[in-house]
Amino acid sequence: MVAVPLNIFLLQEAIDELEWSAQDERTIHLKKVLRAKDGEKVDFGVINGPRGKGLLEWRSRGAVKISFDWDAPHVSDLLPLCLFVGLSRPQTCRKIIEQAASLGVAEIIFFQADKGEPSYGESSLWHKEWRHLLIKGAQQAFSCHLPRCLKVDGFEQARAVSGVNPKFSLALDIYEADACISTIKQRKDEPIHLAIGPERGWSAKERECMRGYGFMLCHMGPRVLRVETALVAAVGAISSAYWSGKGWAMR
Repeated sequence: MVAVPLNIFLLQEAIDELEWSAQDERTIHLKKVLRAKDGEKVDFGVINGPRGKGLLEWRSRGAVKISFDWDAPHVSDLLPLCLFVGLSRPQTCRKIIEQAASLGVAEIIFFQADKGEPSYGESSLWHKEWRHLLIKGAQQAFSCHLPRCLKVDGFEQARAVSGVNPKFSLALDIYEADACISTIKQRKDEPIHLAIGPERGWSAKERECMRGYGFMLCHMGPRVLRVETALVAAVGAISSAYWSGKGWAMR
């Protein structure tokens, strides 16, 4: 498999310089994927902080010293969008975390759905790996800002802990949808909640609960999509207003 070049390296804090050993995977990436030369500058950033440039100085035995020049912190580029995701298989959740971070959603809140498998919440993914995936997604997007990511017990708790105060609340549902997601547009920076079910979909109880909280059930056509595919398509569809700045309307 061919390694994908990183668009930016993210660090935990702004420092003046550091040194990575020859065995560090980031050093290997600099050398073998980016083919960075001595004296070259590479893009770096601080998680939820500034971007900057790192000046490379290759040392003996393959180590690299990096000296930093930081810019002022940039404004968050996260979309005011909170995803509620029914717990799915760990390999599916891994894709969701990375893709959602790359797309720039503000929050990803996973919850135990009625038709979800409880053992999915016990995966090693939820120890430390999830944060690594957030960073990986942000690095792909050339961003320093990471979404907030949580795992809770159920939908009502997920809604209660969200920091996004929505103007719209949507839930993907191919079976009882009230509208097509493409008919819904929102103003630039209009906060929104988007709920996506697990592989087996929503229960009748969950649909009733979501409708009670004002969620509109939406579809994206007749095809049944994988959870991670539906997420990317839906976020793309509702994010167009954030990119263009156009107003919203129900047609």
